[in-house]
Amino acid sequence: MEILGYNGCNDSTQRGACYGGGHGNGSVTASLSGVVSSSASLTVTASGSAPALVQHVSSSNTRNNGFSGSFCYHFQLPNPTTGGNAIVVGFTFNGNPTPTVTDDKGNFYTIEANHFDSADQQSIGIAAAFNVAAGARTINLCFNADPGGFVQPMATEFSNVIRVDGTGVGSNNSGTSASAGSMTPSQTGDLVYQVVSSFSAMNPNQSSFAAGSQTNINWSLLSADLMDGFAGQFGVYNSTAAINPTIAMGTNQKWVSAAILLKTGAAGGVPSGMRIVHLMHENIPTHTGAGGSGNNFPQVLPLQLACSGNLLVAMIGGGNPSNLVNRITDTKANTWTQAGTPQVIAGNDTVQAFFAANATSGPDLALTLNWSGNNGGDFTIFFYDVTGAASSPLDSNSVIGTTGTQTTATNLTAFTVTAAGANELIFAQTIWDANTGSGMLPAGSFFDTNTFDGESQSGPEPVDENNAWGHILTTNVAPITITWQVMFNGLPVGNWAGNAVAFKVAP
Repeated sequence: MEILGYNGCNDSTQRGACYGGGHGNGSVTASLSGVVSSSASLTVTASGSAPALVQHVSSSNTRNNGFSGSFCYHFQLPNPTTGGNAIVVGFTFNGNPTPTVTDDKGNFYTIEANHFDSADQQSIGIAAAFNVAAGARTINLCFNADPGGFVQPMATEFSNVIRVDGTGVGSNNSGTSASAGSMTPSQTGDLVYQVVSSFSAMNPNQSSFAAGSQTNINWSLLSADLMDGFAGQFGVYNSTAAINPTIAMGTNQKWVSAAILLKTGAAGGVPSGMRIVHLMHENIPTHTGAGGSGNNFPQVLPLQLACSGNLLVAMIGGGNPSNLVNRITDTKANTWTQAGTPQVIAGNDTVQAFFAANATSGPDLALTLNWSGNNGGDFTIFFYDVTGAASSPLDSNSVIGTTGTQTTATNLTAFTVTAAGANELIFAQTIWDANTGSGMLPAGSFFDTNTFDGESQSGPEPVDENNAWGHILTTNVAPITITWQVMFNGLPVGNWAGNAVAFKVAP
């Protein structure tokens, strides 16, 4: 957990009935006896009255893809929420439709900031819900009209955040420093939350993001998506003087930014045990349909990962054509190891898993990915930042990889994983040729793929490529058969490649 001192529709199985998607599809089924239920109790500890970061997710941009139907973007927090905490949602979108935010537990969200850049037709906003019900996970960012092709959300759960302080602000300009606008807190100790989006058709969009360096506040990056140019930061402000939240960018571009002040006080708590703190959805495309510019992404690719845990996991999937990551390095000198062997079918669908054990983390962690060739392709990486893992976390007997071809339309059961013990985290992914993933079995597992209303049934798409990612927290050593649910009946997924890897909890 990250505590800031005064220094400065449902997930998994039900989701398939609610939403639509497409780069390929599959399903995985597991036995209930080996999986924690989404309502299983975890130890929750109070964190005094200082606000604490509980979890954060950053999703990919829809880029050039428009919406239909209810005009919603559906995404998930890594874990179910803890009752009494606050959820803050930052988002950017095209045009000036009216945004609303809901979740699968009926929590009430208010739009606290909403700024429209009329010159560039891009908006940015922040919504917040307080004293939330336990167990919320799926968040829906919706609009009263088609928001156009550039929608991207993030969401953060905090403990000890109780309400908004004043009116949020927003601004737009160009340069390498993005400032949201001036705000004056009513009391010292407010939590400040800022989100920024920069404009570029190139991949990567930005070369770097850096947290602010203003007085009386210690800023920390929440996430920094270089491919899409989308970042957030937060910090506790020890003053009642006006503050203009500012985040630095490595590339001079046009940008929009918004920020809010949040009052702090004793509320909620922080779960203990092994859990995901940050989840970054990173879209790495070549083709325009997947959000690329038509040019191959760099063979030596820089990325950023804000993190605070002791285990970092990269689940890498894609294709069109296949391409492999040979090596990952970072600025904390962590050792990234490939779990198992890459799985490739028909020279196209590809999956890999890397991890950094006993990791040194930080909100400013910079990564370098070395790809095997400069042939590009359309890839998505799910970066998981995990706290509470064992110092030697890999359950080497539970690393699974396989390929296949589905010719009969049904959910896709890909493989069975048997963990060495209870409370292990299993990460799974499958890449396929057709259809869209909509859920994960068994019940109690957590489907992590995002979708939006109106995406094509088989892609390629810039939001998780219509494929399947998810994770499971085990309760015992019973075998778990993973099945992916698919969104469109009557459409076989065709060729597919999948893998899964399990990690042990700290003693």
